[in-house]
Amino acid sequence: MNHVGIIGTGSYVPEKVLTNHDLEKMVQTSDRWIFERTGIRERRIAGEDETNVTMGRIALERAIGNAGIDPTEIDMLVVGTNTTEPAWPSAAGHIAHLLNLRKNIPFFDLQAGCTGFNYSLAVAEQFVKSGQYKTVAVVGSDKLSAITDYEDRNTCVLFGDGAGAVVLQRRAKEGIIRSHLGGHYKMRDALVLRKSRNSHHRFMWMEGRKVYVFAKGAMAESCLRVLDPEGTASKKELRTLLSQVDRIIPHQANARIIKSAAEELESRLELPDGAVENKMIVTIDKYGNNSTASIPLALDESFREGKLRTGDLMILVGFGAGLTYGANLVRL
Repeated sequence: MNHVGIIGTGSYVPEKVLTNHDLEKMVQTSDRWIFERTGIRERRIAGEDETNVTMGRIALERAIGNAGIDPTEIDMLVVGTNTTEPAWPSAAGHIAHLLNLRKNIPFFDLQAGCTGFNYSLAVAEQFVKSGQYKTVAVVGSDKLSAITDYEDRNTCVLFGDGAGAVVLQRRAKEGIIRSHLGGHYKMRDALVLRKSRNSHHRFMWMEGRKVYVFAKGAMAESCLRVLDPEGTASKKELRTLLSQVDRIIPHQANARIIKSAAEELESRLELPDGAVENKMIVTIDKYGNNSTASIPLALDESFREGKLRTGDLMILVGFGAGLTYGANLVRL
């Protein structure tokens, strides 16, 4: 039992759907303009009584049920999130309370932008691998609609709400093989929360071009580094390693970024067009960018729909505010 694996997945999205046609009535935009630039057709929006906590609770409850364990078996909870309001106490403690998890377990939030799930998974895996904790839950949950400026057509078309979760335990067969985490703090001002000119409310703001250029390179690099941590493999060896990967689940930020990251990998490894893109799982058309939730949501949905099967080798790769990036190489 010297490996750490995912034994259960779960997810949740709010019922309210905000389509591109709905946004046409709110800002100067169009369904065609949005879809051509982002690949998004609709996104889910949390109700007033829904938060990253309430969404995360449902996702984790489903992951626990999927794992076939009792909630009291969870002995640590890590929550990747960027939208806890107020900022403290943590969302993790609130989720633990709502699920009536075992008393006195450690819990904490991890904030790393949209890469928060990748970071949280990497951190949680180490606690299980060390033997300090047996069953650790990881949640990615964000209510980005609460910090979206619906008067800014460049950003409001992108974001939605949701949550995803996984449960980790030690197991005999291969599971989380390794993680690669990185960041570029000198570009931290390219994607930030800042006060609106007309109010004290904080909204997301980003330099889209800078984030795009960073994201496609960072995701490609992280995929390569998680396959070849020492950076010594030849192109031929890297092509062989990548050919063994069944699926890649990227952070669902923008369809153009996902496609460009795939093309960057194809270019670096001299692979034919589509060789990497065909491995990508894309859900952004239905959910938009829901930050830390996007990867675990796509993971859970793909597993339930049969796009992923037990034994598949996959890369989970993301980027986010900070600017951060990271990838996890995982066998289901």
